[in-house]
Amino acid sequence: MATQAQILANRSNAKASTGPSSPEGKAAASRNAIRHGLSAAFQVLPHESPEEFEELEAAYREEFNPHGAHESFLVGEMIQARWKLARIERLEAAAFEQILTEPGSADDPDSRILNTLSRSGNALDKLQRYAAAANRAYNAAHRQLTQTRATEKKDGAKSAQAFIEQYLNTARSDKSAPPQNEPKQPAARTENLALRL
Repeated sequence: MATQAQILANRSNAKASTGPSSPEGKAAASRNAIRHGLSAAFQVLPHESPEEFEELEAAYREEFNPHGAHESFLVGEMIQARWKLARIERLEAAAFEQILTEPGSADDPDSRILNTLSRSGNALDKLQRYAAAANRAYNAAHRQLTQTRATEKKDGAKSAQAFIEQYLNTARSDKSAPPQNEPKQPAARTENLALRL
C-alpha cells in the first residue's frame, strides 16, 4: 500500500505530465489499451486494410439498404461483427501455424494441437469465445433488422387495408346520398294548352 508521501508525490508528478503533444503521439496513445481489438470498442486495426472494411461496409449497406437510423445502426452492428469474425479466423489460422511450428513439441501435428487445447487459458479457447460473441452479435442484429422490416411491412399493409376500407365505405355512402355537386337539370316545361288557344 502506498504511503501518504508517495500518494502526494504521484499527484505532483501527474500534474507535471502533459501527455503526448504531436498528432502521431496522440494517435499512438489512443491505442495503448488495445491488444487484439476483439473486445474493445470497434475499430479497424492499424495493420488491417481500411479499404477492405469500406468494401465490406458498402456491400452490406447495398444488400440490406437500411432505412432510418435504427436500421442503419443494426446493419452497422452486422458489419462490425462480420469484420471481427474475419479477424478471428485470421488469428486462429496464425495460432494454429504457431502451434504447428513451435519448437520442442510433439512430432504429430494433431498431438501438438491437442496439447495446446488442453492448456487452460490458451489462445484458441479465447478466440472461440470471441467468435461466439461476434456470431451472437451478428445474428441478434440480423434478427432484429428482419423483425423491424416485418413489422413495418405489416403496419404498411394494415394502413393500406384501412385506406381501402375507408375509400370503399365512402364510395358506398356516396351512392346512397343524393349527388351534391351535380348540375341541376332545368325542369321540363309544361305548357298550358289553354293559353295557346
